[in-house]
Amino acid sequence: MAEHLTRLELDEWLSGLDASGRAERHVAACPACGAIAERMRQARVSSLGEPRAKAVLARLEEKRARSAKPRWSWGVPLVAALAVGLALVVYVPRGTEDGVRLKGTVALRLLSEQGAPVLDAKPGEHVTLAVGTGPYRNVLVLAVDEAGAVDRLWPQEGATSGTVEPGAEVKLSPPLEVTPGSVALHAFFSDAPLDAEQAREALTARVAEAREKGQGALDVATPGDIGKAQARTLLRVVP
Repeated sequence: MAEHLTRLELDEWLSGLDASGRAERHVAACPACGAIAERMRQARVSSLGEPRAKAVLARLEEKRARSAKPRWSWGVPLVAALAVGLALVVYVPRGTEDGVRLKGTVALRLLSEQGAPVLDAKPGEHVTLAVGTGPYRNVLVLAVDEAGAVDRLWPQEGATSGTVEPGAEVKLSPPLEVTPGSVALHAFFSDAPLDAEQAREALTARVAEAREKGQGALDVATPGDIGKAQARTLLRVVP
């Protein structure tokens, strides 16, 4: 087992910033890091439920609405957010997870029927998509299977993304039934509705590029030019 991940690396993974998937694989194989990551995730959820955090997000949302000039390239959402003064660092009560500062960034994970985090599942089991929405109201989730096919997971119907509650972790319904074959899940977040077909085509192009380089479809990074933020996770399907 490689050395344990730092809390900064775990925080970046929970924020959906681990495009390489290295931290995700390590957490799946390391019980110690997995336990720390789960405590950090719970601390994030608790922090975002604090009245002060909600007030901060509301002020930032109001400021974003007033700043309508299209000056920034959202292909680099974190840099753009910092440039306009919207780095989402929210209030954390003292004593929460050793004082880790939580960011109002996005996240994507899978939950079992009992509400536990899922990284491995068997065909026939049911899992629920859960997203940390950050400040965004629109979410689109796509899946890439081992063969490189790209399908839409949520919302299941319509031409655009679905609407969620910003500033919280939201469970997306209905639950999904696990089918044979592992899949990589990609979530896109934005203030405005996202075109589902445009996102699917962008992700399909990324898969094709990866194949040309001899890379696997499950290792493809989420396109950064769709929406204002992205998150990614992997579901390993075992016999």
